[in-house]
Amino acid sequence: MFQRIMSWLKPGGKLLITDYARSDSEPTPAFAAYIAQRGYDLRPIKAYGRLLEEAGFVDVVAEDRTEQFIDCLDSELSRVEADKAAFVERFGEPGYSAVVDGWNDKLARARAGEQRWGLFVATKPLQ
Repeated sequence: MFQRIMSWLKPGGKLLITDYARSDSEPTPAFAAYIAQRGYDLRPIKAYGRLLEEAGFVDVVAEDRTEQFIDCLDSELSRVEADKAAFVERFGEPGYSAVVDGWNDKLARARAGEQRWGLFVATKPLQ
């Protein structure tokens, strides 16, 4: 995938993405089941950065932004919970429960250090 993205960029072009990642440890059975159910290929943040380098990118930055992820999830969860009636009216109680439960699960995994969130910046070489 990263080679294809590289082909779209001009020399010196920048790539910036955020993506889910995982800790350096093997996932717990519950997290492994979540990963499989979603069809994710989660890697540790440093390993994700190496994938960009292997694709030919230079000046690769791979930052752990998990604390920012937790802050965003907390904020969004508070907003949804504060306006539950409007959310339920639009998406139904099952939709509300699915969102709130999913975000709470992500928060628990992130706070435990298992699910990570990475920020990745890379540059296509000039040559």
